[in-house]
Amino acid sequence: MITYYLTLAYRRLLATKGMSIALMLGLGLGVGASMMMITVVYTMSWDPLPGRSGHLFHPVLDILPSSYPVRAGRDPRVAMTWLDARALLKQGPGYQQAALASGRLLVDSQTGVPVPFFARGQYATTSVFDMFGIDLVAGRAWTSAEEGNRARVVVLSRSLAARVGFNRSRIGDSIRLGGHSFTVIGIADKWEPRPRFHTDLQQDAFSGSEDFFVPLALAVDLDLNVASSIFSWSDAVASNSLEDSRSSWLQFWVQLGDDAEKADYVRFLENYLHAQVRVGRLERFVPPRLPSLREYLTERRIVPNDVKLQLALSIAFLGVSLLNMSALIFARFVGMSHEISIRRALGARRIDIIAQLLSETAIIGFFGGIIGLLVAWLGVALVRSQPEDYASLIRLGPGLILPIFMLALVSSLLAALLPAMRATSGRVAMQIKVAE
Repeated sequence: MITYYLTLAYRRLLATKGMSIALMLGLGLGVGASMMMITVVYTMSWDPLPGRSGHLFHPVLDILPSSYPVRAGRDPRVAMTWLDARALLKQGPGYQQAALASGRLLVDSQTGVPVPFFARGQYATTSVFDMFGIDLVAGRAWTSAEEGNRARVVVLSRSLAARVGFNRSRIGDSIRLGGHSFTVIGIADKWEPRPRFHTDLQQDAFSGSEDFFVPLALAVDLDLNVASSIFSWSDAVASNSLEDSRSSWLQFWVQLGDDAEKADYVRFLENYLHAQVRVGRLERFVPPRLPSLREYLTERRIVPNDVKLQLALSIAFLGVSLLNMSALIFARFVGMSHEISIRRALGARRIDIIAQLLSETAIIGFFGGIIGLLVAWLGVALVRSQPEDYASLIRLGPGLILPIFMLALVSSLLAALLPAMRATSGRVAMQIKVAE
């Protein structure tokens, strides 16, 4: 029976080529545009650390003066001061905590580096390697004791190590960065979370990688160049702006296991802020917040508003396409009223006729899916050519082929269901009379 329905549908589509092609094109354009924008939003909403992000939280402390005007895109509360980060690391209730900031250092001319160049990396506490899953292919990370003693050590990325001629046999040798000599104690494997949640997300949230990792306390003591945004709410000039208690520039993360640990850590933050109010450093107490990694990314609006608007417009376009498709299909089925009435008079059940009519739209949906796949592929290629930092990440993977066809098929069937029911709803005698 299905073969018979499809044969009739095929003949009907050939008999009305113009309308059939218009339906396929309309459906394909709507489905393709929608799936292309869904792919973009999905890519930008990736989980940067699968399996770990659910246990990572970003403490937010409001230590600003009440008179400080917070401007959009320039909120110092997204970062933490060195004074607060150091206190939390020291006084924290036993949970893993990490503080870090982006840096940019000149790789000086030396053996293996004939021409100096700039490298980007992180000034971080040693806990970042374990908390963020940064694996080492050679050597080791620095210890807490080395960090406390301001040992001049560095962990290079695999790419930077290869560029400057370092390998496993050269662990323990020195490298000059930013005018200072560091001992290379380890080489880190490739680590490129997307989005780059561990940065201040002010720029390059979806591109770039870390070339080196330097102990945070050492970076503060040496006053190394910080590539992250430094927010200051004081006119006073400090000898070392990184140590100024009125300058926030660090990203701070804590790893917690369950709601009980989260509640415990929030109490710790509250007690800390109350203590800062008592000693006169803070004007007022503002309850701390502890968003999870995913909540934090949502708050920072990683997906730009214009991308969200384009997604909404593409879905609206699909809706309009389906409405137009439904109207055209209804007109198509009404034109078949004479054929439908005769088949009903000969004993065909209404459900059988509806099934035969829907088989036509199923074929339309199939070819509309092919067109939608081509439209989505062209759209993704266009997005990848844009000068956005997330553009190179957008890909139309094999896993999206089936959803595109399913969306096209389901959309076509839904658009045709009501017209099919309406076209077969009249009494047989009335249909024959009207058809005549």
